[in-house]
Amino acid sequence: MHTRVLPLLHVRLKFHPKIMSTTKNIPTDLHPFHSVFEKLSYYKHDPAEVLDTFLEWVMWGFCPDNSLDWNSGKRFSENERPIFGELFQQWALLMNAKVRGEKEWFDMFGTYYEAYVAGKSRRNCKGQFFTPKHVCDFKAKIVGAGDGETGLNVSDPCCGSGRFLLAFHAHAPGNYLLAEDIDRTCCLMTVCNFIIHGAVGEVVHHDSLRPNSWFNGWIVNEHLNNPLHPHFGIPHVRKLEQENSLIHNVWKRRTQEIQQQKRIAETSKTVMCSHLQTNPQYQQLTIF
Repeated sequence: MHTRVLPLLHVRLKFHPKIMSTTKNIPTDLHPFHSVFEKLSYYKHDPAEVLDTFLEWVMWGFCPDNSLDWNSGKRFSENERPIFGELFQQWALLMNAKVRGEKEWFDMFGTYYEAYVAGKSRRNCKGQFFTPKHVCDFKAKIVGAGDGETGLNVSDPCCGSGRFLLAFHAHAPGNYLLAEDIDRTCCLMTVCNFIIHGAVGEVVHHDSLRPNSWFNGWIVNEHLNNPLHPHFGIPHVRKLEQENSLIHNVWKRRTQEIQQQKRIAETSKTVMCSHLQTNPQYQQLTIF
């Protein structure tokens, strides 16, 4: 009896779709990262939860002022938490292999998110697919990246994993990048991409169609290029408050300007109507 049941059990464990790992959509160079990732996502944890926790772990490690925390790590056991260090090692090795010279960039998180997390997660990932790399490079050149200008504010109000801004930074370093997205995971991916690429800017989690809907914000590599600051040359990130956000302040200023223009237009309309009432114009109507 037992000798007949065990082979059947083995077959079910081997081919059950919930248990069998699927790597056909994952690029080969991401397989080492995926192998470590599955130590956490294979049985117990949702892939989106693992990815978010790892991104928060990276940000927490690069936050010198302790404005960020890693409370999400409490969901993992003491034996599981060191695996996040292994994930960081695989990410760093892959980025070192992919980004070897000037004007090069690589979005590992967005690639992995599309290939594995979005399809495996129990959470609604909104069916997101990000702009291909060659299109991002093309768009960056269209808007002037590579012309040698610095000190610009470059905005992407629907940033995804930050690919367009990474492309602009690769072709035109020295500018301030402004990233916005309604999806929190996308914002976390963008922050970590800014960190490892040495991009300077801010990332805001909100609905860019309703800019006052502030959920969270981060400023990345604020003093990376300041030789007089202790964090010079060291990637770093900190929490960004709404009142200190350039994105929010530009929207607020523009809103005030529009309201002022409306008030002026209403005042002009009222004055014109009053003038016509006090100074009626009479004219003979003729059909000839």
